[in-house]
Amino acid sequence: MRNKNKHRKWFKEHDRAKKSPEISIIVPVYQVEKYLNECIDSILAQTFTDFELILVDDGSPDNCPALCDAAAKRDSRVRVIHKQNGGVSTARNAGLDAAQGNWIAFVDSDDTVEPEYLEKMHKAVLETGADFAICSSQCIDETGKTLAGGEHRLLNEFLPQEEVLRRMVVSDFQVPWNKLYRRKLLENLRYPENKAFEDTCLMPVIYARAASACGVWDFLYNYRIVTGSAMHRKTTLKTLDWVEAWYRLFDVLYQNGIRDALCAAYRPILTAVWDIWLHLTPEERKSPRMKEAFAYERTARHRLMQARGVTLKNLWAAVVCAASACSYLDLCRKRAERRQKTT
Repeated sequence: MRNKNKHRKWFKEHDRAKKSPEISIIVPVYQVEKYLNECIDSILAQTFTDFELILVDDGSPDNCPALCDAAAKRDSRVRVIHKQNGGVSTARNAGLDAAQGNWIAFVDSDDTVEPEYLEKMHKAVLETGADFAICSSQCIDETGKTLAGGEHRLLNEFLPQEEVLRRMVVSDFQVPWNKLYRRKLLENLRYPENKAFEDTCLMPVIYARAASACGVWDFLYNYRIVTGSAMHRKTTLKTLDWVEAWYRLFDVLYQNGIRDALCAAYRPILTAVWDIWLHLTPEERKSPRMKEAFAYERTARHRLMQARGVTLKNLWAAVVCAASACSYLDLCRKRAERRQKTT
């Protein structure tokens, strides 16, 4: 009898392990009724099928909750979390708390992914042993039409941690989507709540944990440009969160001794502080939040000088980064090749 119970327990644990999906895809949902089904359909059409799709309804007042529930009824891989509205960070955090996969991916609910989105990134991380994969993305308009000007910024390449950190100053590396993360990278990490630009705040912390990454050349993620989205709102004191987010990124570079990228990371802090200041009212300019933003800029400037990060080469890299992310990434690759030859 004791042996039977022992075997029964083993089979239960084995069955539970089998049911655990390889990948968890987290989608925060709020007021995207027009685009949600297209997003869900693109995920369910993946060539890699061993995944769970976690739709986090962040108290959406439109028909999104019903659309989420309908998706769960038609596909057993879909799980739905309904919660009170708290913002995109709380939704992503709720998804992370519920995720069961060995790997984690995020998709924004108004975007779409290509059928091989999961398959190609999963194959890349397994082949290289990297802690996360990052793929090329392209912009689409509100109708789903691909916009001109998309660049293949990523190559099929292996990136040690030092190179990952250098590339954080490029927008592709600052967003949670277009990536597949090893679960351990996100353990005990959560997105900061009640903050704008929460992505840029958290990503450097994740990268500081990652031993390596791998790039995937293909356009696998479609980022939708929507009029009136969070990225296109007017300037307020809340916009100063952008300064704090960039300072967090700068600080990770500084703490890890990546001196040649400090100029490129300091430039957005400086330009954001003064650009936001110009758009605020006289009363807002005197606010504690504005003073705090100037303090971030001063600290970053002092650290930049302390680290002796201001050189002609580093200033040139900052100019290149501001002008073209693709050119900056090419510059990083050339510098990495030169460093390898001298070691």
